[in-house]
Amino acid sequence: MSLSLPVSAVHANTNEQSRLNPPKPLVVVLGEDTYPFQYLDKQGNPAGILVDMWREWSIVTNTKVQFVARHWQASLDQLEHNNADIHIGMSQTAARANLFDFAMPFTSLNAYLYVHKSIVNKKQVSDLIPYQIGVVAGSSHEVMLHELEPRLSFKRYKNRKQLLQAAAKGDLFVFAGIEGYQRNVELEQDIAANFYSSSRIFIKKVNLSPAVIKGNQTLLDKINAGFELISPKVIKQIERRWLGYHKQTSGVVIAMQTGIEPFADIGVDGLPSGMLVDLWQLWSKKTGINIDFVSGDMNTTIDDVKRGVADVHIGYPESQDMRSGLKQAWNIISVKSRFFSNNQQLKNIETSDMRIGVFPTAPYISEVKTAFPKAQLRFYDTLDAMVNAAQNHEIVGFVSSAAMTSHYLLANKLWANFRQYTDIEFNTQMYTLTRVDDSGLADRIEAGFNLISVEEQIQIERKWLINPDDRYFAATANKIKLTKQQKQYITSIGAIKMGYLKNWAPMEFQGKNGQFLGVNADIKNLLVRQLNLTIIPVAYDDFGQMVNDLIKGEIHLVASMAQTTARESALSFSAPYWPSPWAIVTSITQPPIFNISHVVGKRLAVVDGYHIVPQLRQQYPGIELVTVADTNQGIQAVINGTADMFVEQVASLASTLKGGQYPSLKMSLVAELTEQHSRIGFFPGVKELVPLVDRVLATIDETEQQNMYQKWVSLDLNSDTLRYERWLKILIFGLLILTLIAAVVFMSNRRLNIEIQKRLKAEDNLKFMASHDNLTGLANRGLFDDRLHQAVLTHQREKQRFALLFIDLDGFKAVNDLHGHHIGDKLLHRVGLLLRKCVRESDTVARFGGDEFVLLLNNIDNRSSAQQVADNILQALKKPFHIDGVSVSISASIGIALFADDADNAPLLLKMADQLMYQAKKIGGHQYKMN
Repeated sequence: MSLSLPVSAVHANTNEQSRLNPPKPLVVVLGEDTYPFQYLDKQGNPAGILVDMWREWSIVTNTKVQFVARHWQASLDQLEHNNADIHIGMSQTAARANLFDFAMPFTSLNAYLYVHKSIVNKKQVSDLIPYQIGVVAGSSHEVMLHELEPRLSFKRYKNRKQLLQAAAKGDLFVFAGIEGYQRNVELEQDIAANFYSSSRIFIKKVNLSPAVIKGNQTLLDKINAGFELISPKVIKQIERRWLGYHKQTSGVVIAMQTGIEPFADIGVDGLPSGMLVDLWQLWSKKTGINIDFVSGDMNTTIDDVKRGVADVHIGYPESQDMRSGLKQAWNIISVKSRFFSNNQQLKNIETSDMRIGVFPTAPYISEVKTAFPKAQLRFYDTLDAMVNAAQNHEIVGFVSSAAMTSHYLLANKLWANFRQYTDIEFNTQMYTLTRVDDSGLADRIEAGFNLISVEEQIQIERKWLINPDDRYFAATANKIKLTKQQKQYITSIGAIKMGYLKNWAPMEFQGKNGQFLGVNADIKNLLVRQLNLTIIPVAYDDFGQMVNDLIKGEIHLVASMAQTTARESALSFSAPYWPSPWAIVTSITQPPIFNISHVVGKRLAVVDGYHIVPQLRQQYPGIELVTVADTNQGIQAVINGTADMFVEQVASLASTLKGGQYPSLKMSLVAELTEQHSRIGFFPGVKELVPLVDRVLATIDETEQQNMYQKWVSLDLNSDTLRYERWLKILIFGLLILTLIAAVVFMSNRRLNIEIQKRLKAEDNLKFMASHDNLTGLANRGLFDDRLHQAVLTHQREKQRFALLFIDLDGFKAVNDLHGHHIGDKLLHRVGLLLRKCVRESDTVARFGGDEFVLLLNNIDNRSSAQQVADNILQALKKPFHIDGVSVSISASIGIALFADDADNAPLLLKMADQLMYQAKKIGGHQYKMN
């Protein structure tokens, strides 16, 4: 069809009449808040995908257009009442077809139902019948949803902003919306915190068409003819500008450099892996935009983005001095680089004229030159080349990413040959890069990463960066991101009260000036800093009274509480945040206590109000409980003989016993109570704080826990030494008066040395008990989990196998029932010794509890190696054990799982070995089972 334009609708500059009476522009009405398709920008100007398309239409048709923006329903009314010539674009419905004629569709969008996180199990539209669905009045969403499910009910809002504000406030559990992020970043974050893009329900793909009043076929033909003149390339550019990707692909291609583990590489499964990959995959989950990766080296990945093969670079080091020419869309991480030397203790390195290796693309080259002004720089394209150069003495050392270099040296078994200088550090900012003209994609990238919380970033970082000193997010996180609604809630509750015990060091205690001190005081300060809470400490002498006040609401939270069924009915609880194993204090002459059954028939002191009091009374009625007010009273009860032993948390006992004032007492860990963790208990009136507090607790990593522990719990030998030294000075001065005091001085010196040795030995014992099983001396669950995690990382890098053997003893309960627990305990100890003999020194044998053991066999060649170990164990167990004059026979069921044949991560591998063990037991035991 040829393009025929009415005289009244075109410019006619060829005659005076047209110049004096120019044609009126076509009035195009649009919705003012359907971002990014049609909306008003911050300056009040029409903007969006459809606006840009109509501007192109205006150019190719030589027709002036005038945009008018209205609320959505008002935009439809404007066209219906003939106050506009064209509607910029809408979906066709039966009701609208009665009012308007539609041009050909010129773009499309996807419509979704966004579901609140509390009902993410609702996967079908029919599941949402009980809920009111938020829609914009006059939008096609209501019509589309009614066609899918007539029984749905709706809550209508004047515009999209009001709809989204209602969702952010919690007034809606479901709302209808389109793809694309919101203009208001804070509002978007509020919504994203509760409505996950990954859980949205697809309604349908909606075609958008311009509309005119009924019967105006001439204008309709002109519209269609004009859009046919716009090239598909221009349409694609417009969509990319606003959406960040082309509508036909609906995804983003990411160029990824390989060989920079732990940041990015190709894993043993052939898939992209690393910290940057995980961050981008979370970005995809938050935005609902699909991603794919293309891999290459440093130079080719940059070229891929410039040539359009990829849309974005995963993360590239840039500085003011060194730029790639691409647009910095997002500062994704900061990487710490350090100086490494080849097994040398270098001195005066800042003034040395030594040769140093660096990457030519490193943005910190000028800083290296400043730090080593006399050094000669040599450039290498790969870390492998730099390490080889250092080993061949071509260079004395090199500067490289600390995390990447550490992984490389460990994987290649070169760690012992190199020294890392932690005091020589350079920070490199890593940016995601896009093409300069892809502003829409840059905006989309920034908006998506803004949806990722601090604690989510920290969790990913912990997974990949083993050394806490290399981490970026944990060091830069000052406050977690809160939604506007959450901030308003914190403001509304005002000051809250936190109960603590005056004399329960190191977890919590009162200082000389009445201040709140201890581990839980540090936790309180963290909550104040991260959440902007106002917390007033309230000191208590009695734990039971403090819990009662918490239940009544006279205080609002108490730390270091155990979550029990009884307490759950009256209180709310945070996630576990601190390990709290328990121990028993006895006289030094008493035999070791390994489990609660050894306490039956004894008098056991316990602090009144502790959660284990009802547990002990119910499960061990033969124990005579002696309730005390606090830890010190429990210790005194044992010393005074009013109790045979005292049970308390290990941390508190370690702090109490560290001074050496109780040399007649000893401490034993209780096997049944080693896996317990403390939580924060909340008065239900402030239970909305619980998820916010959990987010703060999630930011506490092992390093911060260790720092707190060392700060409040560590044994302090200096204080004892100084006290004895002052005593000695007094005695030496008295020697001038009485020579008899010389003997006392001698004895005091001897006692000082003995006490110091006792303290050192006690500290070593405490460290061993914290990581080993008391009964067998084998690694406990905590130590085993750590070694399993390290094994996954190491074997993944080295592309080697290792095996897990999950062992459960057959008939162990019968041994306990027939011969007693004392024989059963000694049998477990003997089995532990036997298992040690069946493996190498580099392997790990752990007791999980009860009669379960787990073996970690490092660097095995094939499946038969693990099978051979299992056969050896079963064969060795055929011989009866002779214990205290009793002959005991036992066997085992064994499940064998291989990394990475059966699973490629620790939890799944352990689960697989456990399941295989049960399969072996189910078919009669006395055998092993593997896939």
